[in-house]
Amino acid sequence: MDTEQRKAAARPDDYRRNFTGGMIHGVFFQLSEAFSNINTVLPSFIATLTGSTVIIGVLVVAQRLGEVVPQMFTAHLVEARRYEKPILMWIITMRWVSWALIAAVTALFAIDHPELVLFLLVGLFAAFSMAGGVGAVVYADVFAKAIPTERRGRFIGWKQLIGYTLAIGAGWVVAWILSDPDRIPYPYNYALIFTFAAVFLMIAFIGIAIVKEPPSTHKRQVTTFSDTLKRAAHLTVINPNFRWLITARGLTAILIMSAPFFVVYALEDIGVRQASVGFYLAAQMTGAALSNLLWGYLGDRYGNRVVIVGTSIAGFTAAISALAALVLGPLPLYLTFFLIGTTISGLRLGYSNIILEMSPDHLRATCVALLGTLLAPLALVPLVIGIAVTWIPLSAILVMDAIVMAGAVVASLVVRDPRNGADGACIT
Repeated sequence: MDTEQRKAAARPDDYRRNFTGGMIHGVFFQLSEAFSNINTVLPSFIATLTGSTVIIGVLVVAQRLGEVVPQMFTAHLVEARRYEKPILMWIITMRWVSWALIAAVTALFAIDHPELVLFLLVGLFAAFSMAGGVGAVVYADVFAKAIPTERRGRFIGWKQLIGYTLAIGAGWVVAWILSDPDRIPYPYNYALIFTFAAVFLMIAFIGIAIVKEPPSTHKRQVTTFSDTLKRAAHLTVINPNFRWLITARGLTAILIMSAPFFVVYALEDIGVRQASVGFYLAAQMTGAALSNLLWGYLGDRYGNRVVIVGTSIAGFTAAISALAALVLGPLPLYLTFFLIGTTISGLRLGYSNIILEMSPDHLRATCVALLGTLLAPLALVPLVIGIAVTWIPLSAILVMDAIVMAGAVVASLVVRDPRNGADGACIT
């Protein structure tokens, strides 16, 4: 961000407006995500439609590929635009419409035509995720302009703290909805949950509408999509710190992509009740909420490398506590989901902020997109797990997660903080 942009974004009127709009968007987006949670609600719903764990893997693959495939092309397109907020508004519209349609088909067809619901769920969720992939790049650029660098940790920390705190309540609501089939019978219970997801995304749209986006002043550095890809490849080759960051992020992503199977593990191997899904969701959101201020403080005070290391340690401990449930019973699973929430929160805050700090203005969109695009092959991990657990116990996956997260801890310790020198930048 150049001097004029920084002054514009830091003006009291615009900053308060952008902070308010960003908070409304972020809080209600997080609340919507709780009611459509990929780690708890959706695996539980799929279990009512089919006993196949492969479908869970397919859904997570659809999410991951949808999120990363469009990112480099999006980065190429938005580099030349002065304003990107209109794109973001269209994206949020597509996303709330997707959940409204999922709620409708669930209510209408889940009992008599579960195969149709599965097909439409995967298709609509893929469209939802692809819109999110475009939105991730655009959102990062819009808010990098709208919120000054020195206030981003505070903004993200408070946004996620409030959002996750409300999402804890969402977990209790989900538990209440699912606990008594006589009160709200199936499939209307899940249709109601998905309706909440759509409504809260509509409110998040209002937040984006409030934001006043400063214009971009940098000019496109390349002229073709092929040039964008070549430049991205060059950045990866010349920068070892960026490669270590990708390694730590990728290994942690494997744990997060395994998390939807934790619910299946709890239901089938540990023998918990369906209503426990809501309590696990509440535990996950509690972990995310309580860790947010800590991550925000550490990121602002000591740099986001510290957040990344802490995130890796939390993920490692989550896998260990899940394994402990085999011996100690269901109780450690609350710690597992608490730490999954802590890990997801750290990923969103630590990695999002460090990549913005690593990137000069003219390469910001490319660096953000590159981080996601290089991890695209990992999108197949959930499908592999879904197939594997038809042959091996879910506990073996948890052992794999523990080993992977030990590697993530090591990789995160090697990452250099961009605040401490040019060797920490996306490009030197």
